[in-house]
Amino acid sequence: MAIRYTVTTISPKYHQAILDWQRKNFPELDILLTYWEKYFPGLPRFQLVAKIGELRSEVIEVGKYAGQPKIERAAEMAGNMFYTARRIIRAQCSTEFGSIEQHRMSLDTAPDDKARFEILRIMAEELRHAYQMFWVLDHDPTWKRPGHGDVAAETIEELLSMRMGTHVLDAFNIEFRDFLDNAVYTAIIDLVGKYQLDMMQIFSYAPMARSMGPMLGEEGFHMGFGRQALKDLAVAAARGQGAYSLEDIQRAINKWYPRGLEMFGNERTGETAVAFGFKPKTNGQAQAEYIAEVEGIIEGVNIALVRVRHPNMPPDEARCLIREVHSSGESRKGVRPEDLLLLPDRRFFRRRGPEEYVFQPYDLHGNLLTEGGRPISPEQ
Repeated sequence: MAIRYTVTTISPKYHQAILDWQRKNFPELDILLTYWEKYFPGLPRFQLVAKIGELRSEVIEVGKYAGQPKIERAAEMAGNMFYTARRIIRAQCSTEFGSIEQHRMSLDTAPDDKARFEILRIMAEELRHAYQMFWVLDHDPTWKRPGHGDVAAETIEELLSMRMGTHVLDAFNIEFRDFLDNAVYTAIIDLVGKYQLDMMQIFSYAPMARSMGPMLGEEGFHMGFGRQALKDLAVAAARGQGAYSLEDIQRAINKWYPRGLEMFGNERTGETAVAFGFKPKTNGQAQAEYIAEVEGIIEGVNIALVRVRHPNMPPDEARCLIREVHSSGESRKGVRPEDLLLLPDRRFFRRRGPEEYVFQPYDLHGNLLTEGGRPISPEQ
């Protein structure tokens, strides 16, 4: 079903500011627009605008204000609710700018022009999403409050000044090295974006809720690109072709997946966002659904890998074989554990989250590495 929305722009001051940011950090946008019809025929040409969708409900759907009309003015959010909303908007916008910086680092390593222009489209849509967050802040004059200053202006200026290493979330401060990062990132990290945008369709502050539908629709292309690229790279590796080995791909998954888990926040918290009507699920609930979906993505790639060796094997049989190889740690029907990809345990390589996970030496399988009955030190 097509997403219905109207379009608008932000104030000339901030519209120009984001254009200036784009010219400095994403000059390739002009190339994308020049060849848009060649690579995306029939798709409406990209425009840097805010897209205002429809509300799913006119009333707040969850939390302590459930049943009350959605909030149209930031000033109606009292105390911590106001600043929690600002924090979420700031973090969302930071991810969009950070993603553009990251993708650009390895743009030239894309395997062909088709992939390169698909990455450029992703970058352009991330820019539009940042613009959308500017609209959420800029269109509502009540973000400026007596005794609190102009929160919208201060937040926008801070966001425009952020660079690699200073973004809100760790996942957006990691440099890309090559196309493998573009592929795994869009498959795993953009999937977190889908969960966040989907949850925020119920946001009790109506301008944020209205922004989510169009953003979510565009995010679907990013995830589709990543899933297909990941599968293509893995199959090429299994055939002894391409630029990356399965070991390379596994390392990339090991790098990005823990950061994706952390993007939900501590899985033991998240009740505040639910109480304020910003999201319908706690961090742990959303993260658990994410883990299950990533498991499905990796299993889909592994089925393709098995069928490189056994082209006529039905998917269900391949799925059973994969689980047997993983559980036994041994070769079955010519398929070894190292011939498949593995999704790390949720405790692996965690920097944020529950105290018992953070900076603890858990291996890919969730085993705590010890020596003399104590966890090994990072130096080991």
